[in-house]
Amino acid sequence: MKKETANKRTQEILNSFDGIQTSEVPPFFYTRLKARMQREAEESKPTALFQRPAFLVLSLSVVLIMNIIFLSGVGGQKMPSTNRPINKTGIQAFADAYDLNGSSIYE
Repeated sequence: MKKETANKRTQEILNSFDGIQTSEVPPFFYTRLKARMQREAEESKPTALFQRPAFLVLSLSVVLIMNIIFLSGVGGQKMPSTNRPINKTGIQAFADAYDLNGSSIYE
């Protein structure tokens, strides 16, 4: 009995395909579709690397991290203390402020 109902059901399904007709596409449909897809693909591309959002977020993050590091003084060298009296003027005062000596100057 099951085999007969299965065959009957299969035959009904196959007969339902008899009324199907092929659809017709308007003239030049695929040409217009392809042109539209190409135009949208060209419009959506950024023209340069710096216009991409990922690059912008990355560069701003790097600048922010570098500012935090330099402002907190974590990675930098400490400035010498200015507790000593300053009574020199001119070139000698400049050389002392930047710890320059005669061996570091090329003539």
